[in-house]
Amino acid sequence: MPTNTFTYFYLLLFSIIGPLLLSFDKKVSFYRDWKSFLLSMFPVSVFYILWDIIFTNLNVWKFNPDFLIGQYFANIPIEEYVFFIIIPYCCLFIYACLKTYFPVIVYTNYSLFFSVGLILLSIAIIVLHPKQLYTVTTFGLLLLSLCYFTLSHKTQYLPHTYLSWIIALVPMALVNGVLTGKPILIYTATENMGIRIGTIPLEDFFYNLIYMLWMIYFYEFWKSKKKSEL
Repeated sequence: MPTNTFTYFYLLLFSIIGPLLLSFDKKVSFYRDWKSFLLSMFPVSVFYILWDIIFTNLNVWKFNPDFLIGQYFANIPIEEYVFFIIIPYCCLFIYACLKTYFPVIVYTNYSLFFSVGLILLSIAIIVLHPKQLYTVTTFGLLLLSLCYFTLSHKTQYLPHTYLSWIIALVPMALVNGVLTGKPILIYTATENMGIRIGTIPLEDFFYNLIYMLWMIYFYEFWKSKKKSEL
């Protein structure tokens, strides 16, 4: 078996090593939150995997077999399922660290303006790119998510969520840079805006934000429920 067939696997392994080891930091003790992580990750990952399966079948994107082990389930490589465990863990770890070391963010009002800005951006992009399926789906879901959190006043976690997302953009750019640069993941150009940061479609960054918004929401829900039971 050629060495490059393990590329995606090695990329995931490299991604998890740091956060996993640092999870045992005494102040953060993120390893103790494994149950809350699983409960918050599972529903969002199931949704994203279904999204992945549908878009793969619609040829919005496809996976390059040259960089894969070769095991598939529902037309999706096994590495992709592992991706939706490891990457969420890394993102939630960043959030947990921020909440631990910077529990209070002084200028919390910025998150409202940021949300409004993202809502307006999403509307504009949907209007300008109505035929690009990846674009419309991503910014449509972002629009619906932010409207829900804003109108239902579930915004208390947004300041830390946005900061976590901004910090996560750096490792995300490294991981997605490999995924799209090799390429392991190949996008159909007609299904996205065609705007790339390096080799990464712009939509990918907001695809990640939607995931973080909902995972962190569920994470805080389960943590608060756990505290109320004590």
